[in-house]
Amino acid sequence: LVPRAFRYVTLTGDAKNVTAWLELLDETPVAKFSCDKPEVGKIFDICRYTFHLNCREFMLDGIKRDRWCWSGDAYQSYMVNDYLFADRALNRRTITALYGKPPVIEHVNRINDYSALLIIGTWEYYFTTGDIDFIKFIYPRAKALYDFIVSRLDENGLVVGRPGDWIFIDWSDIDKSGPLAAEQILLWQAHNAMAWLTEALGGDAKPYTERADRLKTVINEKFWDEEKHAYIDTYTSGRRNVTRHAAIFAILYDFVDRKTADDFVKNILENDSVTKITTPYFELYELMAFCKLGHIGYAQNMIDSYWGGMLKLGATTIWEQYDPTESGVAHYGMYGSKFGKSLCHAWGSGPIYLLGRYCLGVRPTSVGAKTFAVEPNPGLYRELHGRVPVGNAYVDVDLEDGKLSVKTPLDGGTLIWGGKEYPIEKDTTLTI
Repeated sequence: LVPRAFRYVTLTGDAKNVTAWLELLDETPVAKFSCDKPEVGKIFDICRYTFHLNCREFMLDGIKRDRWCWSGDAYQSYMVNDYLFADRALNRRTITALYGKPPVIEHVNRINDYSALLIIGTWEYYFTTGDIDFIKFIYPRAKALYDFIVSRLDENGLVVGRPGDWIFIDWSDIDKSGPLAAEQILLWQAHNAMAWLTEALGGDAKPYTERADRLKTVINEKFWDEEKHAYIDTYTSGRRNVTRHAAIFAILYDFVDRKTADDFVKNILENDSVTKITTPYFELYELMAFCKLGHIGYAQNMIDSYWGGMLKLGATTIWEQYDPTESGVAHYGMYGSKFGKSLCHAWGSGPIYLLGRYCLGVRPTSVGAKTFAVEPNPGLYRELHGRVPVGNAYVDVDLEDGKLSVKTPLDGGTLIWGGKEYPIEKDTTLTI
């Protein structure tokens, strides 16, 4: 029986008793979040419900239409899972399923960027968990995929669309007529991720770091526009078009220095003349970039307006795409179908990650979270109350009446608050 939204079921006949099964993975959230704005807590809860519904054997993209394991969707789901359930087995199953088995004959999901994100996500899984046994198991598959990626690069070491490839990045008006800047920055990070994974297993990382260094030089030579002070989408069309995507990846993966990143915020991300992002998928990346550079208030306002905008229209789960300029049934159309849009899409659960990682401020600072930092940034909120998974346990963070309290059963924590650092003693409440 194909699963459907239960609210639309119509029953006919004389049956006196009806039984229904709700089937989803048995998960208990570790994470909690509330603040002085109750609507934010509601958004957090609806994101949690949306994500949970898409957790099965693997992380699905959505339960209405595709019911598929897409690598780009999964990459964000790993992050949400890390800050919600911390179900490491779910991440492992999804990563393993996406790699498949060698030989590799096409990109993951046939999408070039999704292959890069799978390798990057594998490194991030290891950094978060320290699970070296899984890396030993999965490394040959990662290496096979990496070799396939490299075999299809052009003479400059750039990603180009070969027959059968899909250069995706995002549903947006991006100039894809030639090699795409955002795609190359993902490739650069995939080179780095392979270097770090290889090094973790005692191998020689030099071939990967050398490729990364050469690629960075080529990107800056071919895609940098000094007049626009930005990376253009592609250099072959002559349009010199600038969208947000390359700048966002450059910020997130430390491809550029802090001054350039700050310039990107001012000239691109805060520039209304640059095409806006309409998918929760890339909106999460954009908000991560804002938060990373300290602009958390922007992200908090966007959580209110973007995710809150869906709730005001009656959403009980988060949608695949939301355009606030649309109205009526236009909100539900996609792919040429009047009601084709997924209305319960895992990639819409990003506020869980944003609030845990940047607002409560919990992050691992070494492999396996043997050390971790707690650097709360309340931004526009006056109060914060939350729990964030870290390592094999959690951190509790509470801010009320100007008093901050942090408690964890783990060693290795450091509180960063007011420009100062404080060691966190396990099982002891630290109050500032």
